[in-house]
Amino acid sequence: MSNSALVLPAVVQALLSILVLIGLGQARAQSMRERRQTLTDEDLRLSRNVWSDQAQKVANNYRNQFELPVLFFAVVAFAMILRPADTLMLWLAWIFVATRIVHAAIHIGPNVVKWRAAVFLVGASTVATMWIILGWRAVTGV
Repeated sequence: MSNSALVLPAVVQALLSILVLIGLGQARAQSMRERRQTLTDEDLRLSRNVWSDQAQKVANNYRNQFELPVLFFAVVAFAMILRPADTLMLWLAWIFVATRIVHAAIHIGPNVVKWRAAVFLVGASTVATMWIILGWRAVTGV
């Protein structure tokens, strides 16, 4: 299997981050309209918490896109360096990306922490499994 197959889930994860960023801009613009704020307002300039709940949820999710996914991007890169992509790593990569999409939908949407935590745990376990496999392969040469 070509390494390009493993790049695709990474591209989808990156696109998710970009879509959340676009959503963040829209949510903040809506918040500013609702609160009759301008870009020169002191609270905005000093990063005081002045955003609507929805804008804050999207901002929190955008920040999340640079936490656990960093481990994902790194393991994908190292896996591609170590050996050609294989079915196991490809499936794990897609599972991880699927959990991130669901996590973002929950976080930005209903934001039910119990649901979000469960999906996060599956994603974190998946990326941890990818690292364990990568480490095993690096040590054993398998």
